[in-house]
Amino acid sequence: MRPDYTEIMSRVVIIGASIAGHTVAVSLREKNKDCAITLISEENCPLYDKRRLFEILAGNSGGKDIFLAGENFYNDRDISFLKERKASLINTEKKTVSFKDRPAKEALEYDFLVICSGRRFVLPEIPGIRKEGVFKFYSFEDARRFSGRLNLAAEVCLIGSNELALKIAGVIASRQKEVRLISPGTLSALSAPEGVEAVNSQVTEIIGESEVLGIRLKEGKIIGTSAVCFIEDTKSNIEFLKGSGIEVKGDFVSVDGCMRTNLGNVFAAGAVCLSKDSAGRMKSWNEAINESLLLVDNLVKVI
Repeated sequence: MRPDYTEIMSRVVIIGASIAGHTVAVSLREKNKDCAITLISEENCPLYDKRRLFEILAGNSGGKDIFLAGENFYNDRDISFLKERKASLINTEKKTVSFKDRPAKEALEYDFLVICSGRRFVLPEIPGIRKEGVFKFYSFEDARRFSGRLNLAAEVCLIGSNELALKIAGVIASRQKEVRLISPGTLSALSAPEGVEAVNSQVTEIIGESEVLGIRLKEGKIIGTSAVCFIEDTKSNIEFLKGSGIEVKGDFVSVDGCMRTNLGNVFAAGAVCLSKDSAGRMKSWNEAINESLLLVDNLVKVI
């Protein structure tokens, strides 16, 4: 006779539903049919390929083809998928996760917690940064909103020198927009995509009344623009860990070789965590997947 698992099944809560969290949820379900799995996302959609977010800016498909899971994907695998939930507090003594703008009674209880909340691009603290027309490039919604702005903007300023910034600049330039790629001393005309002007400087102010009309550089020069997007500085999504007792080193969750934190029932994987091998560098899509699979191998041993 099959035992009643309603009282004894382990509850696994995964914070973050990008490729790391998704991989943990799906792989764990494949290896353990009886634990209760809850996958939490700040966004209102299932998994999409973040490597292809820049394609939305081409203005063709609206990004529908970058989704990797349908609305019923998790339900079909007996995984509870909670959308538009932003974790605000972890109580490791009570083993609960609380959410921003949600009543305390909606806090989730867990036996095992997995942190896959990732990193995001952030806006610098400079005058005018909250004006309409200023964007960061982190989520599907960010890309969708920025794409909408591009339909009206003739001049665009991108701040960044990484591979993603170069891809975005190239896509926007292909739409016959005037594009400037701004970074402090790391770009050259040769490295910038065709049709993109490389500017080695730093933005110190966003000019305009309620919306962007231009930017001021550290030398005092003003460049006219109606859209500004920051694709440079990143920060881990770990604000909810404050006071939890989960060890953080710098801006990352610290994990051991088993992807376990300093607490035996809390694990982490992907861009948010720091292991000996990663040493704080940006991780690839496949590295996040491999970490998640390693995490699951070790998690199933302790459930």
